Amino acid sequence: ENVDIGILGAPLDTATTIRPGTRYGPRAVRAASTVPSPPYEHFNIETGIDPFDTFSVADTGDAAVSPGDTRQSQLNIEDAVYEISEQATPIVIGGDHSISYPDIKGWAEANDYDDIGLIHFDCHADTGDEGLTGFEYDHGAWVKRVFDDDLMAGENYTLIGPRGFWPGPDTYEEMREAGMKWYTSMEVGGMDLDDIVTDAVQRATDGTDAVWVSFDVDVMEPAYAPGTGEPEPGGLIPREAIYMVREVVKALDPEDFGFDVVEVSPAYDTSDSSSYNGGVTSGLANRLIIEVMGSMALAEKGLESGDPIKPKEPLGPTEEAETPADD
Repeated sequence: ENVDIGILGAPLDTATTIRPGTRYGPRAVRAASTVPSPPYEHFNIETGIDPFDTFSVADTGDAAVSPGDTRQSQLNIEDAVYEISEQATPIVIGGDHSISYPDIKGWAEANDYDDIGLIHFDCHADTGDEGLTGFEYDHGAWVKRVFDDDLMAGENYTLIGPRGFWPGPDTYEEMREAGMKWYTSMEVGGMDLDDIVTDAVQRATDGTDAVWVSFDVDVMEPAYAPGTGEPEPGGLIPREAIYMVREVVKALDPEDFGFDVVEVSPAYDTSDSSSYNGGVTSGLANRLIIEVMGSMALAEKGLESGDPIKPKEPLGPTEEAETPADD
């Protein structure tokens, strides 16, 4: 099919190290995409854009997962992303975060990208030399795999939202020496979001061929996104995350771009016990995908914003009319 954006599910969770269940993430996010029930539009009342007015989008189904063979499953995902990326922008639904290495590798090879930028929303750096427990392709090692393949320079990488207790200081020392940069969750909360976005985009686009954005839902405060394998208190709130994703993608070239959202684990989600209705966390992931496509549409048109409908009167309190003096 002649499409602009290809959606792919990557239902792999055998490279996770704590709570499994993200194999059901693609199903849950797709279920969330049907809420509310049709008919309904995708016109965003804040950004004033409907991505489906600009792009032809196809859900290509799921990459083949080989039970019991994590590495082969990742290679299957790489092949599936490669096939999509030959003609369209890939958007991948995980799955644990180990899928991002095959996502990026398949996308880069299909387009002959030599140097890519990476903007990474996550509670964890995922730069472990040998992952969390000795498996070099687990969900805590994928950034290091991309870096070791010379697909990305450290100066073209920005991590947004890390906190907690992993990885340790030695790994962060290595990241610093490599030129990588990060904004902790508390720093995000105390800074101007536009400054973070501008810096991340500048770093990702400096001398690179294309940019990948990877969003792990555990970057969120778990009160807002409980359906994930490694929740950590103190994360981003949805307004911060949605705004930064909107602004980052709007500043990028939609022709040389890729996106994945990972670590949705519906068994731990609220308002979803079967992944057939979509829960709080899968709803957030679906919203992020629509936001990404909306910002891609704005970038395609060269617009800062679409055409949102605004009230006749300006926002905020209006000046009170002077009380006429008594004669």
